[in-house]
Amino acid sequence: MLADCAAWDRGGVFDACTHLHALMAGKGALAFARSWLADMALACRDAPLAQLPFRHSQGNGVGAIQLHRAGRVTLSLIGVDAKSAAPPRTISFTDCERHEAMLAGMGQATILGYRDEAPPSQAPLALAPGARFSGDIDRSRAIVSVEAPLVFLRVAREPGHPELTREVEISTGRVLHRASACPSESRVELAAALLGAMGREDAAQALAAYACGQAGEGARWQALRHALALDTAAGFAALCGIADCCSDVLSREAARLRESLCTTYPQLTNMREDLCLAS
Repeated sequence: MLADCAAWDRGGVFDACTHLHALMAGKGALAFARSWLADMALACRDAPLAQLPFRHSQGNGVGAIQLHRAGRVTLSLIGVDAKSAAPPRTISFTDCERHEAMLAGMGQATILGYRDEAPPSQAPLALAPGARFSGDIDRSRAIVSVEAPLVFLRVAREPGHPELTREVEISTGRVLHRASACPSESRVELAAALLGAMGREDAAQALAAYACGQAGEGARWQALRHALALDTAAGFAALCGIADCCSDVLSREAARLRESLCTTYPQLTNMREDLCLAS
């Protein structure tokens, strides 16, 4: 099974990874998890103050522990606390191929598919032992309710150059937020947010220039937002440049933002005309 994780990391087809595919199909998944947990329980009993040698996290009613990692592939055990029904308003679509196998618990989920900025398609999924789910950049699932705490096994493969994670409003299909899955671009987003929070007006030109560059969409958009907040003239000039460049992937969204700003702040219309004359 670990060899299959390595093979999948090297670019293999998931269905061709026989042992890993069988595990996520439910064949031996529960026995695998029980065996691992039993070994860890014995280790904790023998050394109660020891730290588990596995990456783990806990927050917002969800716990996760990484059992194995092979390059871009991770095998994890996930637990979700019981919660009352709460239909989600938004859903995130992440560029990551993943497969999940339910081991314990009971609840309800919704599978959502997203295409062409239309409202996501929805299909119910009963969460119970034996249930399975596979997701990718256009397919995600949202847990609606949990009657009994959930436990499931997840294997995931991150792409070498992931596309943006999109947070989508379920009722309209509107993208509310984009975030880069690339560590370097995430650092740029954090730096832009910090400069904005510090009110560093001297950074506005640099942020505007970055927004007009060739980096990832999410980092560019965040740089543009903070450039607008720090220096309206510099930020608006960058916004117009992006909106008027039909080949830019952010062109349509920039044009919508420009129209919205010009409607709310009519004085920006004069600034837009001056930019057109200057060009």
